[in-house]
Amino acid sequence: MSGIQLLAGALLILACGLTGSLALLHRARQLSRQEQAYGITTPRLRHLAALLGAAAGLLIGGLMIYYLSFERRDNAVEWIGRASYFLIAGASSGQLLVLIRALLLLRQEERAWQRDPVGSGSLGQQRLRALEELRRQHRHYLELVARDERVVDELIGVIGNPLLAVRRDLPRIPFYGYLGTVCGILLMAQDLGRIDEASQTFEVLSSMASGLVLAFRTTLVGLLAYLPLRRAADHLLQRLAELEDAWDRRRDEEAGG
Repeated sequence: MSGIQLLAGALLILACGLTGSLALLHRARQLSRQEQAYGITTPRLRHLAALLGAAAGLLIGGLMIYYLSFERRDNAVEWIGRASYFLIAGASSGQLLVLIRALLLLRQEERAWQRDPVGSGSLGQQRLRALEELRRQHRHYLELVARDERVVDELIGVIGNPLLAVRRDLPRIPFYGYLGTVCGILLMAQDLGRIDEASQTFEVLSSMASGLVLAFRTTLVGLLAYLPLRRAADHLLQRLAELEDAWDRRRDEEAGG
């Protein structure tokens, strides 16, 4: 590669990293606005978004340069298949940002709730304030519970709604891998159609192998990205449910007292 090509490649990689960083910073600003409405903050959320976005962008840029420089076969179908890697990297970084943000907030809330009094600047503190106000307004237990459930659902939703959205959107990641699978199989079918004499058999079989590798590799990458993210989402939702149970027990204890 010439010096100009190396420079162009480096600039492309940097541009992809900057684009990925800006995209996740935009997502982080949306989450921060929601947090500000409830008086809470996720520590270093924007720094985390910038790093994750830059990492995904640099990975995408590096893959593009690799395929442009070292892969011989170059057609539209193969590039569509390669785009599976780009889609998986971009989607995984966005989902990972929400999961890490949920983890940080949950740890913050769990620590605040274990203190006496409950730590300031937390959803738990707002929950207790709302509960105290409801107790003054509603003496009947069933009415208190009905009103309090709405408060709990709203506050838990600050962490839970983005988590549920991640859980809903995660199945897209394996489907991005299946896109590469379909393209790889299509490339193999195209290569089979080129066999018209025995002398071309080994050449075509070699070309078919690259299509087969693309088909299985993209599926594998998609599943490897999906499975740990789904496991993490399930674990965080379980911890969130335990926090919600602790909030409900506090209401029942105070109402019983």
